[in-house]
Amino acid sequence: EIDELTALGATCHECLRIGMLYSEAMTAFIHGEPAGIFGVIDHGTERVLWGVFTRAIDRHPITFLRASRKVIETLGPVVNIVDARNEKAVRWFKWLGLEVSDPEPHGIGGELFHTFTNVQRAA
Repeated sequence: EIDELTALGATCHECLRIGMLYSEAMTAFIHGEPAGIFGVIDHGTERVLWGVFTRAIDRHPITFLRASRKVIETLGPVVNIVDARNEKAVRWFKWLGLEVSDPEPHGIGGELFHTFTNVQRAA
């Protein structure tokens, strides 16, 4: 996630600060261990899903996957981008049932990013 944020010209601290200022941030725990902070920011007509997670999700993958599927169903329409190098996150978004686009240049150095969304797009 740090590489992803760096590619966008931001630090983890900056992104957490923005996320916590402009959304109702939620903290996820797995068996009492902090697993991440996430939220949804209303940005114009879009609702941007953001999150930063800890290694707890690697230690408790089944619990994390089951809980994340339940949470995503409660969030309504969301959208954001994910670094194409973050293959684990791309697989997770697909597993959640989100639409994941082909990668396109987006970062400050032209790094490739996928758009992910659960918004039904008009054909």
